[in-house]
Amino acid sequence: MDVDAATFPHHLLAIFIHISEADFVSFDLELSGIPSRIQDKPAHGPARFTMEERYAETKMGADRYQILQVGITCARFDYLANTYVLRPYNINISPLFDERIDFEREIKFQSGACTFLLNNGFDLGAPFATGVQYLSREEAERAKRMAWDRLENKNPIPDLQLNSADVESLDFMRRVRQAIEKWKSSTSPSLDITTHTGLSTPPVIPVITRFEKRLVHQLVRAEFPELVSIGRGECIRILHLDPVREADNMRRIKNRVKESIVRQTGFRWIFEALVKGGDINRADPLYVARTTGTIVTADAHDIRDRYDRAIERLKIKQPVLVGHNMFTDIVYFYRTFVGQLPDTLQGFQDAIHELFPNIIDTKYLATHAEGDLNASPTLQDIAENSSLQPLPHIVTHADHPKYQETEAFHEAGYDSLLTATIMIRLAAKLGAERGEQVPAPLPSRSSNKTKGVLAEDVQDFLKDGREKVDLPVPLPPVEQPQPKKTKKQRAKARKKEARQQRFETKNLFDTLKALSPDAESSSTEDDGEVKLPEDSELAKWDEQVQDVAGSWENDVYVQDKTGWVPLEQVKRQPMELIPAFDSEFWNEFGNTLRVFGTQEAVLKIADWEV
Repeated sequence: MDVDAATFPHHLLAIFIHISEADFVSFDLELSGIPSRIQDKPAHGPARFTMEERYAETKMGADRYQILQVGITCARFDYLANTYVLRPYNINISPLFDERIDFEREIKFQSGACTFLLNNGFDLGAPFATGVQYLSREEAERAKRMAWDRLENKNPIPDLQLNSADVESLDFMRRVRQAIEKWKSSTSPSLDITTHTGLSTPPVIPVITRFEKRLVHQLVRAEFPELVSIGRGECIRILHLDPVREADNMRRIKNRVKESIVRQTGFRWIFEALVKGGDINRADPLYVARTTGTIVTADAHDIRDRYDRAIERLKIKQPVLVGHNMFTDIVYFYRTFVGQLPDTLQGFQDAIHELFPNIIDTKYLATHAEGDLNASPTLQDIAENSSLQPLPHIVTHADHPKYQETEAFHEAGYDSLLTATIMIRLAAKLGAERGEQVPAPLPSRSSNKTKGVLAEDVQDFLKDGREKVDLPVPLPPVEQPQPKKTKKQRAKARKKEARQQRFETKNLFDTLKALSPDAESSSTEDDGEVKLPEDSELAKWDEQVQDVAGSWENDVYVQDKTGWVPLEQVKRQPMELIPAFDSEFWNEFGNTLRVFGTQEAVLKIADWEV
């Protein structure tokens, strides 16, 4: 499913819910540049990088280039249908700002990366035209701090210095000073200063330049501390200082700044939903209502309830994050949505583990016994070979059918869907075969070249962790939901149900007969009162009830378990499910990244958290 800036507010709550319900979330990125092709990076000898050197190189790329597209797929096992259901999203990311921010971003592209993406059908204009904007955690805090400092004059603008040659400016200051002195002795609540203040023939349309505005603010600040100057489009308004009013204005302006930051936060709300302890409480679903302006009160309450339930689920259970050959992607992910990367590899490992306690690299799942890049299967190989497995059952949710209808190679949503698919199949296979000999590695493809792209460019992308699919591979089919009934069919079903309930309803006497075998010998008096045998259980119960009449509020509730039956435990077939995330399996395969092209080849982030 494609999500752009216009539809993002409509999809935000649904994405929150799907992440909160997911067993795991896979992700993939498209970037404006890759680390291995940086032109001015330090020279390196022919030997392989150490892991520390690879991190430093990747950090340099993440500091320089942008994420253009994010793909996420929410995967959940449906215990009623006994199948994994996948929901892929494809989201273009815009590095631009809509809101007024006190700083700018530098946007950089790498020619080789652009050529690669263009040759594979990627629209480089889409992120700028329709992409979802964002603020990183660091940028949001910086924007807030700079706005606060400006409002509280912690960083005042330096005064303009005029000299005797600035005749017109000095005359303007003189006229403004005289106008303020004259106004102070009047009863007018405010004074508007324009370019022609103090002149005998003011213009029909008042105007004032930015330079003149600075001069007026400077004059009031220096010579009239009992007054305040407020900028307007066509004038500067002078008012008497009112501390209560100024405090209220300050509060309103700060609230507007906060709302502006919330709106600009954009895609980072999804990032916050993925991380441990992510701050998504301010992503109020009513923000969606304010954005669209179409949600009525009843729907707004429903949105609030659904949002609160999703937040509570995310506090209790965070989904596992899954990627394929994900070292580069996770570095860019952190840099874009958190802020400056740690200087050392160990610092990065600690920071990532704090945000994502449990991550899985499907490249490592596929190559845990491998040690050489040339022998490792590509994403293409893994996807094709694992598609032959009859289990687990996997379907794509009916609301997300895009990749069944069109091939989207080198699109982040498509690759995240493939990553989720191979995660399920590889984990299920390895889990079923644990303790036995691990199957031989999948054969590598000899035709792993992209049309129009040099082979060494492809290898650079593989080395940087951005391994892609270039040829069609089998995808999970779209689930086939039950056909919806027509309005006429639904009305007919309701009538039938009501008719059955009417004839099946029992009166009190029928109910008592059904409960007690002795009730058949009971009789009724003329007033219709039900008589029960004196030695029956119901009679004794009726006697007890009459003894304590009026004391129902003091009764201890006892759950009626009549008719309860134990739930049937479904016997699972081998490879029907992936190993549980609290099993020993993930102590070996979790939190471990495959980083080919380095001396270590494997990066253990941290121990798996249960």
